Amino acid sequence: MTIVGFLGGAPGGDYDESTVADYVSSGHLPAVIATGYLAILGVVGLICLFAYLRELVGADPGRQFATSIVWGIGLASAISFAVGWGLVTGIAVAAAEGGSGARVPHPVTYQLSDTSVNVLFGSGGILLGFALIALMLSTRGQLPVWLRWVTLVAGVLALGSPFYFPAFAIPLWAILFGVWLIAAGRRLPATPWPA
Repeated sequence: MTIVGFLGGAPGGDYDESTVADYVSSGHLPAVIATGYLAILGVVGLICLFAYLRELVGADPGRQFATSIVWGIGLASAISFAVGWGLVTGIAVAAAEGGSGARVPHPVTYQLSDTSVNVLFGSGGILLGFALIALMLSTRGQLPVWLRWVTLVAGVLALGSPFYFPAFAIPLWAILFGVWLIAAGRRLPATPWPA
């Protein structure tokens, strides 16, 4: 869902007048809203994944502290992604709701958008990178060695996500990890309900 979120066309990277004009045009607003909702759904998925990993890995009493760290950093990353998506979509929504009286010059819109995208790639991506590195370090014997190394590589690449080009590792890791979880049929340990 995160990949779909980027199809909303938020201006970022090199400045392009036509990209900014298209992004804040009223005809583009439905696409921005739809991709924004899907991106937020991706954030919910990230929270669910880290909650699952907290329960799975944290079932080992010796790993509870480490999994709390992974959970905390992963949750902070998800919050950063959510805030970033809110800011990115908010630019187009504000332009549509404000009408001609709220128009700002396109370079200002570009700067707001690029700053918001940097919240996604910056704090969201970097925190996710730290969470993946911590996950790799805390799952010895619980995840396959190859998956732990893929997680480490994705984490290191995610640390460079503000530079955009290494950010591809984040969705690729999520897809690979998800496929592994489904294929492995990983289940949470059975715990009795409290009385």
